Amino acid sequence: MVDLVLDPSKVLTSGVQRDVFFHPFDRYKLIKVLKPQAQLGRRNNFNGIFDRLFPSTRIRQIRKEYQEYLRIMLQHPEPQFHLPISHMFGFVTTNLGLGCLTERIADEDGALGKTLSKKVKSGTLTDDDVAALNTMIAEIFDNGIRAGDLNASNIVFGHRDFGNGPGEMECVLVDGFGDIHAVPVRSWGRSFNRLGLDDGCRRLAKRTGLRWDKSTRLFSYPDTK
Repeated sequence: MVDLVLDPSKVLTSGVQRDVFFHPFDRYKLIKVLKPQAQLGRRNNFNGIFDRLFPSTRIRQIRKEYQEYLRIMLQHPEPQFHLPISHMFGFVTTNLGLGCLTERIADEDGALGKTLSKKVKSGTLTDDDVAALNTMIAEIFDNGIRAGDLNASNIVFGHRDFGNGPGEMECVLVDGFGDIHAVPVRSWGRSFNRLGLDDGCRRLAKRTGLRWDKSTRLFSYPDTK
C-alpha cells in the first residue's frame, strides 16, 4: 500500500540520486523520490564508485540532510527565524519509491524557481539575484549551517508560500546541506565548518563565473570592485 501515486513521466527535475515531482494535491510541497540503484547508471567518479561499494551511503546522505534540518530548527525555535535552506516535512510512500517531502520554491507564475545554474547559463542573473545569494550565504555562515554541497543546481531563486500568499523573492539552498562527507570535519566545530563553507563558496564562484571575497564573504561580478 502506498500513500501517493505519482506519474513517472512528470518528473520536474532530476538529480543524481532523486527525481523531483510536484505534490499531487499540496501546491506548497515537492516530493523527492529516491531512484532505484539500477537507474543510476555507472558513474566512475569517486561518489559513483563509493555508491556501488557501499549502497547504504545513499541513505546516509538523506539522513544527514534531515539531521541538519532538525538541528538548526531546534536551535532556533523563535517564530521570526528565517531559514536559508528548504523546509522538510518527513517521508511518504509512493508507487515509485520512498518520497521525501520538502517545500516548493516557486516563481511568480507558480512554476519551479530558477536555479543559480540556469540563471548563469541563460545570462539572466541580476544584481538583485546576487544580493539574495549573498543574504543566503550570510545566514548559512551566521547560523553555522553545514552545507556540504554548495552546488549551483542546489541554489534556487523564488518565493515561499505557507498559505498566506507568496513572500518576497529570495535565494534558498534546497539540497546539499548536512555534513555528508565520509570524514565529518564540518561537525567538529564552527571554525571547521566555516573553512568548509569558504571552500565551497570559492568553488561555486569558479563554476559560475562570480567572484568570492573571503574577507567580506560576498559574491560579486568579476568586473565589480
